[in-house]
Amino acid sequence: MINEIMLQKNFEIIDTLTKWRSMTTENLKALVAESDKGPAFRQRILRLEEGGILRSKLQKGINKIVYPSRELLQRLGIDNFNEDNIKHDAAVSMVISNLLTFSMISSGKLPHEYKTKSTWRHHAIEPDAIVTAGKGTNELVIAVEVELFRKDRKRVFDKFLEYAKADEYDNVLYFFADRASFESYKKRLNELQLDTQFDHLKEELSQKIVFVLNQSILKNVVSLSRSEVFHNHVTKELGDLIG
Repeated sequence: MINEIMLQKNFEIIDTLTKWRSMTTENLKALVAESDKGPAFRQRILRLEEGGILRSKLQKGINKIVYPSRELLQRLGIDNFNEDNIKHDAAVSMVISNLLTFSMISSGKLPHEYKTKSTWRHHAIEPDAIVTAGKGTNELVIAVEVELFRKDRKRVFDKFLEYAKADEYDNVLYFFADRASFESYKKRLNELQLDTQFDHLKEELSQKIVFVLNQSILKNVVSLSRSEVFHNHVTKELGDLIG
């Protein structure tokens, strides 16, 4: 049985993981206990694991990832999620929580938040997350995709075309943790733009698709605003695009 006193003493950790589902310990600490010393915070996490409130996984090339236990999710009335995707989901949480520090970004939602019965109309594309930029009539709806592994050529092409045709998204930000994938997707987008059968989508492909390279998104994001960006055939920094 989950200890109620432990829940109350660690409510900020519980609330944050309820929203984000999974996070690296470093990212979680930055959000809820920035002033805590590292060893002390890690001890808090260990106690929550021992108490059956949190679970964790160690992933190669990434910091320890923590997420709610099934017992906690059941107590909160939340459906379980796929633990096989923990590494990817933690990277998505890392990216979105850091994007929310940009003055231009007004909100960010993960699938469990935007795909509710009352708010979600089924679309062909369901991104890793959705952020909104700006306010009022100038608000932009931006899809976010975090690509940790290179997908096959056809799958990438199909997704590019879907986003180019999708009226519900003004842009899509593709985040990469390694340059090889970043350059590969740039090449694939260029191939698609040179294909004459898609001339009618050239403008959308150029304007809507944005590639972002930041090699720290698997551990603890550093200088997200200075991430290298490729958009509309121009290289710049993310802060220049959505400062």
